[in-house]
Amino acid sequence: MTRLLAALLLAALGFLASWLWLPIRRIEVTGTQRLPSSYVVRAAGLYAGGSWLYLPPLAARRITRLPWVVAARVTRPSVGVVRIEIRERRPLVVLAGRLGVPGGRRLGLVLDREGHPLPTGNAPIIVRGTGPGLANALVLARRFPEARSITYGPWGYSLDLKKGRYWAKTADELAALVRTPGRAVHAYAWGVSVRR
Repeated sequence: MTRLLAALLLAALGFLASWLWLPIRRIEVTGTQRLPSSYVVRAAGLYAGGSWLYLPPLAARRITRLPWVVAARVTRPSVGVVRIEIRERRPLVVLAGRLGVPGGRRLGLVLDREGHPLPTGNAPIIVRGTGPGLANALVLARRFPEARSITYGPWGYSLDLKKGRYWAKTADELAALVRTPGRAVHAYAWGVSVRR
């Protein structure tokens, strides 16, 4: 019994000593572009003066709950220093409102490459559409990051690039057509039209 009490007392003193002699002196945050570093540190549950030896085990998981964060890693590169490395999500597309939106204003939801909704942001590609097809539109957006807009519906997919506008019944057909250099190509159920 006395050995158990002595072990507990020793563990408690060790914890207290590590807190006093090994505090967190500096917290470094890398990989942020949109999120303030202080916001990431707060989400991790870390603070200067806290115990460097006993980092919260779920600190990285807490950070990945932030809507802009894809992945996070918390390390101790040297005594008293904690480094938080994050990878932020990047806006890929913005879902435009339904028909009747004046001038195709950017309304609606901003999505990243995986289709994860983001709170705000300017996305380079406008996606418009109705019905199923958003997943394929995201695939097209990943394949053609230079696209201006992608439209989808029961009739198929349309892709607006600097070099022209393309249309096809399926996303795969559309991707194959865009690879035809120097010509505007339209594929229909009854054939293919190539503009010279």
